[in-house]
Amino acid sequence: MSNIYEVVVSAFGLELFEDAFPRYMDGLHFRHMKIGGWLGDHTSHEFQKGDHLVSCTTSNEGQSHFKIVVLSDTEDVEQLVLGSLTEGMADLLEDFGERVSDPSSQQTLRSLSRGLRDAFD
Repeated sequence: MSNIYEVVVSAFGLELFEDAFPRYMDGLHFRHMKIGGWLGDHTSHEFQKGDHLVSCTTSNEGQSHFKIVVLSDTEDVEQLVLGSLTEGMADLLEDFGERVSDPSSQQTLRSLSRGLRDAFD
C-alpha cells in the first residue's frame, strides 16, 4: 500500500487531475473540502469518509509545471490516483467521441474508454 504519491505535471496534467480526482473521490463517497489556496499558488484539499482521510496538495514547480502530492494513513493513494486518471481520461474520450461522425471511430473511442474504466478494477 502506498501512503504517499508525488508527481510533477504540466498545466494540462494539473487541470485534468483537478477535474478528475474530486469526481472520483465523490464516486467513492468521500466528502470533499477545499481547505486553502490562492490562484497560481499552493492549493490543499481533504477528502473524508468516516475515519478515512485523504489529503491532496498542489504547488508551483517552476513556471509551467506543478507538483501534486496525495497522502493518507489509511488509503492506498496510488490506486486512488490511477483510478481517477483512468476515469478522467475515459470521460474525456467519451465527450469527444459523442461528436465523431465516423461509426468506426466512435466504436474505437468507446472501446478505449471501457478499457480505461476496467484497467484497475
